[in-house]
Amino acid sequence: ALTREKIVAYASKTVVIIAEAKKFTKKLNIPVPIEVIPFAYGYVRKRLEEIGGVCKLRQGCGKLGPVISDNGNFIADCDFGVIENPEELEKVLNTIPGVVENGIFSRVVDRVLLGYKDGVKVVEKF
Repeated sequence: ALTREKIVAYASKTVVIIAEAKKFTKKLNIPVPIEVIPFAYGYVRKRLEEIGGVCKLRQGCGKLGPVISDNGNFIADCDFGVIENPEELEKVLNTIPGVVENGIFSRVVDRVLLGYKDGVKVVEKF
């Protein structure tokens, strides 16, 4: 639902992310999910590697073959290491022909609610 989630986020007046506290980090350093048109996967993977990514096609659990998005596309997970400038990477990814969308939600999140065992912390400054 990557692309649909992003459409809903950008169409919303306020975006609140709820997550476990252990998932919070000051710098993005996990693989970025990227929705790719199946026909373009080979080309997109090559371009992602050229810009420093290590790309793996997400495989389905309990089924044979790759994960297919709600829109009928592949989901690839691309590791760029520590991402110093998520906004810039988001723009670069979206200029690659065949990329439908990516999992970087820059400049759209208003606040994050982090769940701890003893309560919740609200983060509003990024």
